[in-house]
Amino acid sequence: MFEGTGAYAGRKIAFARALPRGSLPTVVLARSFHRIPNRVKFFAPDPSGGQAVRSITLEVTCNNTGPCEARISFTIPREDFDSALDVALKESGKNVRMKGFRAGKVPRSFLEKQFGAEARRQVVEHFSQQAFRQAIDEHELKPVGRQSINLEGVDFDTPEGLQHEFDVSLRPTIDMGEYKGLEITSELTQVLDEEIEQALNDLRKQQSTPEPVADDGLPSDGVAVLTLRWEREGEVVFERDGLRMSPEAAPPGVDPDEFKDALTGTQVDDERELNFTIPADFPEVDEEHRGQEASCHIKITEAFQMIPASDEDIAKLLESDDFDAARETARTQMQEAREQQELMRQEGVLLQQVLTAHEFELPPTMVEEQVQGRVQQLTMQLAQQGLEGDELQTELDKQTESARDEVEKGTKALFLVSELAEREGLEVTQEDMTAELAQIAQRNQAPIEEVMNYYRENRLMDQVAIELIERKVRKFLRENANVQEPS
Repeated sequence: MFEGTGAYAGRKIAFARALPRGSLPTVVLARSFHRIPNRVKFFAPDPSGGQAVRSITLEVTCNNTGPCEARISFTIPREDFDSALDVALKESGKNVRMKGFRAGKVPRSFLEKQFGAEARRQVVEHFSQQAFRQAIDEHELKPVGRQSINLEGVDFDTPEGLQHEFDVSLRPTIDMGEYKGLEITSELTQVLDEEIEQALNDLRKQQSTPEPVADDGLPSDGVAVLTLRWEREGEVVFERDGLRMSPEAAPPGVDPDEFKDALTGTQVDDERELNFTIPADFPEVDEEHRGQEASCHIKITEAFQMIPASDEDIAKLLESDDFDAARETARTQMQEAREQQELMRQEGVLLQQVLTAHEFELPPTMVEEQVQGRVQQLTMQLAQQGLEGDELQTELDKQTESARDEVEKGTKALFLVSELAEREGLEVTQEDMTAELAQIAQRNQAPIEEVMNYYRENRLMDQVAIELIERKVRKFLRENANVQEPS
């Protein structure tokens, strides 16, 4: 499973969010329509050698239809629509070859029959984009999301010209209250000597080296290589060879204490048998055996005791002259990590304070699109878990409301973070983006050009920018907060 914004080239992309933050949805702010590939260039020179189709000022109206939504209506004069359609048809027929006609000179009637419907659709989409941009300029709209145009029901043949309308989602109006000087109490504590010793002991265990067990057999903290076999009513229902297991980590369904007692003290070629119940949700056995009593057969093929790292090994690992210096290095690193965790906690609490203090309407269409996207993901996940029919629908209904709640919270956070960033002039620069992608490349030992191409091709640049601006806003709130020391 891959973390962060995604995986590329089969690697794990460790796109480390600066904090364990809320998941902000990827919403494009103030963006016009995406261009459709191979769209006709309506205002290129006429291929017949005539004048280019002239640019026109459309008659555009804009009316609010609800919170954070508006309807844009426009009219294309008949003459201008026909002129643009003529260019579109000629562009479409540029490469058409027809016996008896030179390239680019195919009869209009043939082009109309072959490309007429698509050309009309492209013309309307083109003028819709123009109307959208014109409405933004004339009415100072702040659209959000990727706008779509519905061409169903459009009458292309009205004598007075073509009329069309479409809806857009708008950024909410936020009446910003106080967000500077927010009070918060620090919870920072000093690292204790006992914590340092525990951390060093854990490090010793992590750096342990295996050695064959002695006469007293496998210790409770040792490691065995074993064959594991589950049988039910004389039938083998699950079997694995070469498993590396510790007595302190029992297989699913097996009582941990019984497993530990059974393996501790064993030698190579020893066998053990334990009774247990196969977990009802264990996916690697047939459904008929799940939840049923069975026997767990274990045969030890290798057994090791783990020798903890020495003081000298720990000192070398922490790049210290001796173990006393290593202890101080550990103290410094642990205290720095604790301070960083406290800063992250403060930022999260402060942002939540700002979110709680501000209520505003959200664009319903945009929220619904986000919810439906979550629902589709949930449906696929539940189906992969084996749910179907009424069972799947029941579970889906149960999770849909929580999905809606998450979307609304995330969308609210996005708009509030964007508003605060604009007010304070916090911006994501190209240098910020490059530095972030360079860190991702370094963590994955990949060329930065490869990472950049991956993020562009998968349209993940917006998400990177959102992550970066969220970090800047959180840092701003903390740096401008009134942080109190604990009493």
